[in-house]
Amino acid sequence: MLKKIKTIAFFLLIGSAVVAQKSRDKVLLKIDKEKVYASEFERLFGKNKNLKIQGEAPSIEDDVQLFVDYKLKLIEAEELQMDTVSSYIEEVARYRNQLVLPYLNDDSLVDSLVLEAYERTLREVRASHILIRVDKNATDTVAAYEKITAIRQSIIDGADFDAVAKEKSEDPSAKNNAGDLGYFSAFRMVYPFESAAFNTPKGEVSEVFRTQFGYHFLKVVDVRESMGEMEVAHIMIRDTTAPGTSTINKVYKELVSGASFEELAKKYSDDKRSSVNGGKLNRFGVGSLPPPFGEISFALTPENKYSEPFKTAYGWHIVKYLNHYPVSSFEDAKEELLQKTKKDSRSKTLSNPVVLRLKKEYTIEINEAAKKEFENPSFVVVDSLNAWLIKIQQDTLTQKDFSNYIMNRRDKTAMQNFNPYLDQEILEYYKVHLEETDVEFKNLFQEYKNGLLLFDLMKEKIWDAAQNDSIGLQEFYTSHKTNYIKPESFKTVVVSTKITEQVEALKELVSDSDSISMVTRVVANKEGVLIKSGSFEKTNGIFPENVNLVVGETNVYQQDGYSVIIKVFAKEEAIQQEFDDIKGKVISDFQNKIQENWLASLRAKHKVKVYKRTVKKLASEMEIYSE
Repeated sequence: MLKKIKTIAFFLLIGSAVVAQKSRDKVLLKIDKEKVYASEFERLFGKNKNLKIQGEAPSIEDDVQLFVDYKLKLIEAEELQMDTVSSYIEEVARYRNQLVLPYLNDDSLVDSLVLEAYERTLREVRASHILIRVDKNATDTVAAYEKITAIRQSIIDGADFDAVAKEKSEDPSAKNNAGDLGYFSAFRMVYPFESAAFNTPKGEVSEVFRTQFGYHFLKVVDVRESMGEMEVAHIMIRDTTAPGTSTINKVYKELVSGASFEELAKKYSDDKRSSVNGGKLNRFGVGSLPPPFGEISFALTPENKYSEPFKTAYGWHIVKYLNHYPVSSFEDAKEELLQKTKKDSRSKTLSNPVVLRLKKEYTIEINEAAKKEFENPSFVVVDSLNAWLIKIQQDTLTQKDFSNYIMNRRDKTAMQNFNPYLDQEILEYYKVHLEETDVEFKNLFQEYKNGLLLFDLMKEKIWDAAQNDSIGLQEFYTSHKTNYIKPESFKTVVVSTKITEQVEALKELVSDSDSISMVTRVVANKEGVLIKSGSFEKTNGIFPENVNLVVGETNVYQQDGYSVIIKVFAKEEAIQQEFDDIKGKVISDFQNKIQENWLASLRAKHKVKVYKRTVKKLASEMEIYSE
C-alpha cells in the first residue's frame, strides 16, 4: 500500500503557490513576530454576511479584535501541544476522509446521475417493501438471500403482499404499515432502493436487491406527478382532550370570522419554534411530515387557504396555505442536484474520470519486469517480492504492496487486479497531497482543524475549569447575586373575544370566579371565546400594552379587535434565586468571566500590532462592511 502520511504532517504542508500569494498579500497584523495576512481575515469574516445582527451595522474593528482573539487561542493551543494529542489527530483524520470525498469525483462524472435525479423528482412513487436484514459488512449472505427469494416467489405465486409483509418482513414498522412507505421522490431513500422503485412498473414486484440494511424487494403501489413542495403555517394544540379540542375549534371559528392567523399562532400555538414566526414552517414535500399533515397541506390553495382542525401524533393542527413550489426547471435545479448527487452514494456507481485526468498529469512509471512475475497464475507470495513495481510522482510501490492487495481478491487473477490497484493508488496519492494542489480544500480543512483545536482548548481552559471549580463558582454567585433575582410574576387568566355583546357578562363571570379552573369550566364552552392561563411576567406578550396587574382585579382591554379580559389571582414577588436552582446559568456566566480574564492574559502575554491602513482598505473592499 501507499505509505499514509500521518494527519499531523498535513499541518506543515505549504505549497509554493501559497508562498507566492503571501508575498502579494497585505499584512493585517502581527502577533509577536508572526505575520497574519488580510486574506485569512477576509476568508473567515467575509462569509459571515448572513450572521449580521438586525439593526446593527457590522464593525470591522470589532471583527479584527475577534480575529486577534482567535489567533491568540490557536497559538496557545499549539504551545500546549494540543495538536499532537492522539484523539485530536484521529478526529482530524476522520474528518479529512469525509471532506476529501467530493474532490475525488469530477462534475462530469455525475452529469448523467444529475439528469436521472431530476427526472425522478418529476414523479413520486408509492411503494411497499419487505426486508430481510443483513449486516452491511457481512460476506456470507446466502441464507438471507434464499429466504427473501422464497418470500418474493410466494408473492409472485399469489400470496397477499400486505399479509406477508406483516408476518415476514424484518422492518419493525411493517407490523403496522404492511411495509407501505408512502410516496417519495429522489434522494428520500438510499440509492439502490430508489432505483428499484423508479425502475419497477406500477403494480409489479421488483427483483431482490441489497442495501446497507439487507435484502429487499418492493411493490410499486402508485406513481404520480410530483407535487413539489409546500410552505405553510400552523397552529398546534398538544392537548387532545376535551379542553384542547374546544380550544382548537374556537381558534378555527375565529379564523373563519377574519382573525389574524399569525397573531393567534403567536398566542395559542404550542409549537414554540414556529409560533414566534406566526406558525410558519420550512418548505417540505409529501411524506416529510407525519400523516395526515402533508396530505392536508397539499390540498390547500390560495382560495382554500385554511384547513379544518385535524389530528396528528403531535396533537391538533390548523394549517394555513402560504405558497406552493412546483418542481423547478432542470437549469434552475441543476446546481442543487449536482451537490446532492456528489454527496450521495449514487456518485460511487460510475467509473471515475478523475483518475484519467491524474494519469495525464502525474509522472507514473511501471516496472514491466517486476509486473511480469505476476502473470503466472500459480505464483506464490514470498518475502523476496521486494522489487519496485509502480512509481507515482515521489512515491514507490513494491511487488509486496501489490501482493497484499490481491490476497483478498482471489476471484480474479493478479493481472486482472493490476489496473484497479493502479487506479486506487493514483487516487490515494491525490488524496494525500490534495492540500498542495487545491487551495479551497486546504483552507476548508485548516478551518476545521483550527475549530477542533479551539474546541479542545476552550473545554480545558474555560468549560471544564468552570465546572470543576466549585469554590470559585460559589464565590462568583455570591458576588453577583443581584443578577439572579427572579422577576415578579402574576397568576392570571386571560379571556379574549370579538363578540362585543358578551364582554360584560364574561367580565362578570371571570370576576366572580374564585380560581382559574372555575373560569375554565364556565368559559370553555362559550362560542367565540379563547382562554389562556398561567403565571406570567408583566412583559409577557400575552398581555396588552399598559396592562395594570392588581391581585383580585378584573379589567377589560382592547387589542387587535379583541376585548381582552384579565383577572389576576395571585402575585409572586421577585425573589432571590438559590444557587442550586440556577446552577446552569451561574456556570455559563462564570465561564464567560473566566474567558474574559483568560483572553486578557493572552493579550498581555503577546505583542499584538494591527495595521490600521490595511483594516481601512479591507473595510472598503469587503461587501459586509461597505454596504
